[in-house]
Amino acid sequence: MKAIIPVAGSGSRLRPITLEIPKAMVPVAGKPVLGYILDQVAGLGVREVVLVISPSGDAIRGFVDQRDDVNARYVVQQEPLGIGHAIYQCRSLVDDEPILIVLGDVIYLSDYAFLGREPPGNAIGVKRVEGDHRRYGLVEVADGRITRLVEKPERPISNLAIAGIYYFSRTGPLMAGLESLVRSGRKTRDEYQLTDALQWMVEQGETLSPFEVDDWYDCGTPDRLLEANRRLLDLNGGSCSIPGSVIIPPVDIASDARVERSVVGPHVAISSQASVARTIVRDATIGAQARIQNCDLRGSIVTPRAVLADKVVRKSAGAHCEVFV
Repeated sequence: MKAIIPVAGSGSRLRPITLEIPKAMVPVAGKPVLGYILDQVAGLGVREVVLVISPSGDAIRGFVDQRDDVNARYVVQQEPLGIGHAIYQCRSLVDDEPILIVLGDVIYLSDYAFLGREPPGNAIGVKRVEGDHRRYGLVEVADGRITRLVEKPERPISNLAIAGIYYFSRTGPLMAGLESLVRSGRKTRDEYQLTDALQWMVEQGETLSPFEVDDWYDCGTPDRLLEANRRLLDLNGGSCSIPGSVIIPPVDIASDARVERSVVGPHVAISSQASVARTIVRDATIGAQARIQNCDLRGSIVTPRAVLADKVVRKSAGAHCEVFV
């Protein structure tokens, strides 16, 4: 089995965070989003990974090439024509074989028990959601099979959102659906959507089975990124002792970060070579080489190399977070 990970997106909903780093490289709880995805894929024993990157994807290449647990190949998506188009670009690198697809802005920590089915067939991860359903691709299910898929409909067809995890026992039907979209020029929201190709498969008689996911963290907006940071620190965060400062777990503080006369935590991730002095910070992420002093930050994202002084931001959990560049 191979894995395809599309990471060519510009991360427009994450700006200004993604002005300097790719969306997949944004840190969450001390690790880039892509790091969680590769850990999970490698844990399944999948070594052959195809990453779809943008022309400016050098940071992703540099990060992935440092790993020795995956053999990565890269496809450059020259134009931002959607996830469906990104996967279609991989057609020459995959045979009619099993394929796992994981979107590059989703952290998925549930197990892959659906792969143990006999036969596993085609499986699409779904998650029950509340609120604004227009943010998601949605599916309808009847008798254990997906009967309809719609990308970000104006009116919800269900409360089952596509979670960005897909398994296909054969790649051929998927690529045929994507080719049908591309050849006909059929776009939704100006992009070739993977969801539309999946609907084409259903109409051709292919069986798509849903499996519900639990630990699913969408990192596509600043607020959701901060929410993922909280949840992942609850799962994986730790504590430490820094003389002259108070550390309230769970936190993730890089070994080469500097913390002086501050109160840090809970739910704070501080990246490499960042500096925090005379500051109270909780529910926040602080990017690499950022400099913060004399601040009170709650519900904040500080981008890499940002310089921040004498700021007071006290956002409650669930409120819109503040981003500092």
